[in-house]
Amino acid sequence: MRKWNVVALLLALGLTAPAFAQQDELKKQVEELQRQVAELRVNQTTLAAENAELKATSTSTSLEERINGLSDSLDYAGTTVKSRGNVDSITLFGAARIRSGWTFDRDFGQDFASSDLEDDDGSFTDARFNIGFDFQVDPDVKTRISMQSNGLYENGDTPGDEGLSQLSEVDLYEAYIEWTNIFGRRELGSRDGRQEIVLGNEFQFGNNDYFSGETFDASHWWWNAETWELHFLWAKMAITDSFNTRNHPYVTSGVGNGYDDDELYSLYFSFKGWTDHVIDLYWIYFNGHNGGSLGTLGNALGSSSTGDSGVDGGGFDFYYHTLGLRIAGVFAVAAGLDYNLEFAYQTGDLSGTGAGVADNVDNFALEGEIGLTFSEEHKFRVYIRGMYAEGAQDNETGYIPLFPERHSQSTVAGVENTNNHTRSDKLNGVRRARYGVMDIIPMDNVWSVQLGMTFDPSADWTLGLTGLYAEHDEEVAVLGGGIDDGIGFEIDAFAEYRYTKHATLGGGIGVLFPDDGAPLTNGGFVGQDDDVAFLFFLQARVVF
Repeated sequence: MRKWNVVALLLALGLTAPAFAQQDELKKQVEELQRQVAELRVNQTTLAAENAELKATSTSTSLEERINGLSDSLDYAGTTVKSRGNVDSITLFGAARIRSGWTFDRDFGQDFASSDLEDDDGSFTDARFNIGFDFQVDPDVKTRISMQSNGLYENGDTPGDEGLSQLSEVDLYEAYIEWTNIFGRRELGSRDGRQEIVLGNEFQFGNNDYFSGETFDASHWWWNAETWELHFLWAKMAITDSFNTRNHPYVTSGVGNGYDDDELYSLYFSFKGWTDHVIDLYWIYFNGHNGGSLGTLGNALGSSSTGDSGVDGGGFDFYYHTLGLRIAGVFAVAAGLDYNLEFAYQTGDLSGTGAGVADNVDNFALEGEIGLTFSEEHKFRVYIRGMYAEGAQDNETGYIPLFPERHSQSTVAGVENTNNHTRSDKLNGVRRARYGVMDIIPMDNVWSVQLGMTFDPSADWTLGLTGLYAEHDEEVAVLGGGIDDGIGFEIDAFAEYRYTKHATLGGGIGVLFPDDGAPLTNGGFVGQDDDVAFLFFLQARVVF
C-alpha cells in the first residue's frame, strides 16, 4: 500500500511541474511586454515634442510651405529653389554645337567691293548654345522659356570691346504657353508665344536647327485625331511700330498705325489613316503691309527673283497665297522603299512702294525624293532627289521660298514631338544637307538633281556620299556682263560618330565646280567658273 502511495506522489509531481514551468515563462513574457510598452511611451513623448517644434517653424498647414519653413530653419549655407505654385515638374534642357572648318574660294575669288580677284582661304568656327526650362504647371498646361547664343568665334568680350562678340549676345529663343485637352478634348491643343513650327517634310515650315534656328511669334492651334490632324497658324512677321505701353495698340505718330504689319495665316491638314503613308494639304497666306519680312534662307518674302525681265521686287508689300499638296510614305520593299513628293503653287501680287512697279505672284515648285533601304541592320540606303522652282519672267515673280529646312540634325532619333504629335522618321526622312554641304545651291529659280547613299558600318557610325547638279530655270545676269543659267556640280562626303546617346561628332567635305551662274553671298552671280570652291568641317554636338 505504501508502495502505491509513493507512485501516486511521483505522478502528481510529474504532472504539476510543467504547469509551474509554464507559469514562470508567462511571467517573463509579461515583464518583457511591460518593458516594451514603457519604451514606446517614452518614444511617443519624444515624437510629440519634435512635432510641436516642427509646427512652430510654420503657421501654414500646406505640405509645401511646411517643407519651405523647415528649409529656412536649417543652419547651412546654400541656395533654396522655391515655386510659388504647385508645379508638377520643371525640366531643364539644352544643346551645345561647335563647328570648325576650313574653306577656300567659297566666294570664287570675287571681292565684292573692288571686283578684284583675291584668295579667300581661311578657317572659321561657329557655335550655338541653347538652354531652357519646361514648367509643367498642370498635366495639361506647360510653359517653355529658352535662350540661345549663336555666332562666330572671335576674341570675345574684353574691356572696351562693348559687346561686339556675337557669342556674347544671348537672345530669347522660345517663350510660350502650351495647352492640351482643351474643353476636355484630348485632340485639341494650342501653343501661344515664340515657338518653333515644324510641319511636314519642312519644305515650308522648318526649325533651321543645323544653323541658328527659326522661331515665330505666333498662335498655333491643332486638332490631332487618330487618322487626321489640322493645324491653324497665325504669326506676326515684320512690324511697323515699337512697343509703347501708354498707347495701345502701339501707334507711332506719323508712321502709319499698329496694323501695318506683315502677318502669316495658315491651315495645314494631314491625313494619317493610310498606314505608313501621309497626305498633307496646306494653305499659307501673307498679309504683308510692311514688306520687310525674310524667309529662312535670308530672302525677302516681299521680293521677286531677278530674272531676264530685270524686275526686282525688293521692299514690296506682298499679298499672296501658297497652296500645297504632299504625299509621302514607305512600302515594304527590301528594308523599305520610301518616297516624298510635294507640290506648291503661289498666287497673288506684290505692290511697289512708290516705285510704280507691280509684280504678279504666279509660280510653282516641285520637290521629289525616292529612296531604297537594302539593309535594316546597316541602313544602307540609296536615293535620288530632285527639285524644280520656277524663275522670274516678264512681270511675274519666281518661286519664293518660305521657311524650308536646308539641313537637319541627323543625330536626333526620330522626329521630335514639336507640335504635340509624332511623325514617323520614315515619312520625313533624314535630310542632312538637302541641297549640298556648301549651301550654295539655291531653292528658287532652279532645277536640280541629286544622287546619294548613306550607310551605317556599325551602330555608332553613319557615312554618306552625294553628287548634285543644278541650273537656273531662268537665265541670270552675271558679273562681267552677259547672262547664264549654269550653277555647277557639287560632290559631298560626310561622316557621323555617335559617341554617346547625347553626344555626336561629325564632319564633312564639299567640293563645288561652279558655272557662271553660281550665286554669290551678296546676291550676285559669279560670272566666271575658274575657281573650284572647297569646304571642310568638323562638328561636336551635345544634347541634354
